[in-house]
Amino acid sequence: MVDRSGVAVSWSRHGGADCLRLAGLAGLELEARVRIRPATAVALGTAPPTAGRLLRDGPDLCFLPRFPFLDGTAYVVTVDGAAVAELTRAGSDAAATTEVLAIHPSAATVPRNLLRAYVWFSAPMSEGQAAGHVRLVDDAGDVLAGALLATDQELWDAARRRLTVLLDPARIKRGLAPHREAGYPLRSGAPFRLVVDGGFRDARGRRLRAGAERHYQVADDERRHVDPQAWTLRVPPAGTTAPLRVGFDRPLDHGLIARCLRVVGPEDWPVDGVADVGAEERSWRLTPRHGWAPGPHRLVVDPVLEDLAGNSLGRLFDRDLARPTDDPRGARGVIVPFRPA
Repeated sequence: MVDRSGVAVSWSRHGGADCLRLAGLAGLELEARVRIRPATAVALGTAPPTAGRLLRDGPDLCFLPRFPFLDGTAYVVTVDGAAVAELTRAGSDAAATTEVLAIHPSAATVPRNLLRAYVWFSAPMSEGQAAGHVRLVDDAGDVLAGALLATDQELWDAARRRLTVLLDPARIKRGLAPHREAGYPLRSGAPFRLVVDGGFRDARGRRLRAGAERHYQVADDERRHVDPQAWTLRVPPAGTTAPLRVGFDRPLDHGLIARCLRVVGPEDWPVDGVADVGAEERSWRLTPRHGWAPGPHRLVVDPVLEDLAGNSLGRLFDRDLARPTDDPRGARGVIVPFRPA
């Protein structure tokens, strides 16, 4: 495929791997100015470049992606910021097997200053696709423009199965220009949906089995420190494997609960067991592998634990400088004592 600038772009192979080959750039040092992006994300104006590397192959340049190109996906090639080609990978006849397992928060109501959400998939996903396939929409189906933070790098866990979706923090913090100009991404009393469409490709280039969405109501802002002293504990009897149940005073951040809570027993031995996050992220329980020992125990809460608005034990995400109660409280964790009887 040749465009008006004389650059020819085609699917090719280099060193046994699939690549995009660019001809017509011989003698020009343009490696740093060649970018490849999925066409669906380019249309939204928030697409990070596809990760990979450019190699010289005789007079040509070959782009080798960090992860394989996706079957059935169109890619836009730009040189010096100008699009020179759009090519589509041949589609695959393989059946779709990957699906959305969960969308968090699972609470039906979220604060207006909601900071993040999570989408869990059943298999590793492709990179560079999220901006084109994950969005917030209102009840009429219209996209909430600018609600999600545009980032150069998508926020995946190491297995590329959990995607962190960030609402634009600059529109949440009241003292910043984007907040003054555009307001909050969400509006109190105005329902919205987080939508993942079925065109999102997994790491093998296959579409999802089906799209998914979660509907939310929007309440007022949440502007309190996370306070473990406001939680409730249902303490199990000693000698049993009944779970310790912890009830929160509000929904907490699903991605942080699992790594921010632990239990230690007598002589500071950690209690080994199976931990579960409860419905709407309002509770947590630990079922021990062995019976509870008699004596003092402690629930240890890491100070980085946050609620849905990004408030932690030590600081508020968007503090009011005129309110002393909003001042940072340090970065120390909290210990909640209990004793199996």
